[in-house]
Amino acid sequence: MRYGYFDDANREYVIERPDVPVSWTNYLGVRDLCTVISHNAGGYTFYKSAEHNRLTRFRPNGVPLDRPGHYVYLRDDENGDYWSASWQPVGKDLEQAKYEVRHGLSYSRFKCEYEGIEAEQLLFIPVDEDVELWDVVIRNRGDRERKLSLFSYLEWSFQHVEIDNQNLQMSLYASGSNYADGIVEYDFFYEPWTYHFLASSFEPDSFDCVRDTFLGPYRTEGDPIAVERGECANSTELGGNHCGSLHKRLTLKPGEEARLVF
Repeated sequence: MRYGYFDDANREYVIERPDVPVSWTNYLGVRDLCTVISHNAGGYTFYKSAEHNRLTRFRPNGVPLDRPGHYVYLRDDENGDYWSASWQPVGKDLEQAKYEVRHGLSYSRFKCEYEGIEAEQLLFIPVDEDVELWDVVIRNRGDRERKLSLFSYLEWSFQHVEIDNQNLQMSLYASGSNYADGIVEYDFFYEPWTYHFLASSFEPDSFDCVRDTFLGPYRTEGDPIAVERGECANSTELGGNHCGSLHKRLTLKPGEEARLVF
């Protein structure tokens, strides 16, 4: 069964069917900052050491596969329907939505077409900067005006793999999050010299820093309550598990596009 092909001219592997049996993973970054990202945007970022300097959380060998990740959600604000720029985590029916993933040399590009909206999310790490960039473009391919909401999502890690896996209870009291001037900041108090943040090229309409507030009780990354509701709860917390979500409302005329950078 064919899931993709090598694009020799562009030096990319192209995945046309995202429901592959196992993860197809790419590596972003060539110096100190690195992201391991799958064909469904699941993965994690680390600085110099994947064991001791994790920035974002990942659950290897978890169910469902490839959670969490570096996600972009889209919502039709007129009917409440929502999906993700990568096939997962929402997982729209592949008969209704078209997805393509291009893994290149130190970048990955996720493309989705659903209900007249084309979304593209490019992830990469600049050679000389310790920052991961998400270059997101939303296009209205239909013949009517569309009102949309866009949400980012990532889950911050407790820095050390052994702490994340073995000493979770203590770590719940050793981290905190806040928001100011459009920036989500996450602090891990065991190592006050580190600084984790999520920012964007726009003024957010709402935000969430607390994972469980964004997802909602008894929910997963596949059906977060904030996306279902159409706005974040502006949550911050001292303690607990933390995330980075910035929300922006968009109105696109036929043929119009918007570009947002995280």
